Amino acid sequence: CENRKAADHLSAACSTQAAVVQSVEKKQKSTQPPKLYDLTSLQRDGNRLFGYTAQQVLDYAQALYEKKLLTYPRTDSNYLTEDMKDTIPVLCELAASALPFSVPVSDVDASRVINNSKVSDHHAIVPTMAGGEADLSALPAGEREILLLISRQVLMAVSESFVYKETIVKMECGGNEFTAKGKALLRLGWRAFAEKEQQDKTIPALSEGQAIPVSSCEVKEGKTTPPKHFTEDLLLNAMETAGKEDMPE
Repeated sequence: CENRKAADHLSAACSTQAAVVQSVEKKQKSTQPPKLYDLTSLQRDGNRLFGYTAQQVLDYAQALYEKKLLTYPRTDSNYLTEDMKDTIPVLCELAASALPFSVPVSDVDASRVINNSKVSDHHAIVPTMAGGEADLSALPAGEREILLLISRQVLMAVSESFVYKETIVKMECGGNEFTAKGKALLRLGWRAFAEKEQQDKTIPALSEGQAIPVSSCEVKEGKTTPPKHFTEDLLLNAMETAGKEDMPE
């Protein structure tokens, strides 16, 4: 609503009526696992999660490489080569043992991260076998966090898809249509290794024509805000996709 009077009128109209379910639509959806890290995607996550600059992330990764705990960091590939396929299950076990929380490693799908055609000079960034066995407490904080971040990415990249059922409910109340959305988890997949996120909202079982009493109505006032300043994460993404609207080819 563009003005307070209209919002108050709508709130008053709805507070005295029931909401009637017009439609219930259910769809099964999934999200694919993220790719392995190239340098840019590692720098973006390092900035987003830890506040490190792109240069700091590169410095930490370079230091780990020089200690033989990490593969070559200056790469633009998100994939490994076919000759590395047999080492991936062992690498995943080592990566899982390094994480500060316990998650069982099962159904490792190495084919998700193997693609010779997408590797030019250097493959994606992964820990070495020595990196998987390293004493993390002996590393400086920045290097330790980057090594853990890369280890976690390996586990996510070879995991199953995240699968959920989305429910979209449309209701009529006070002469207006309202929409509610919710998710029901079917398979956690790669998100078992992801950082803790907000719990997905769930919707109880509803059917068309069902009338639901309105317990309360609330009017909230808000303002649109201008775009936020670039973080290094957002800036790196903008650089990678610059011109996509004007020159998609």
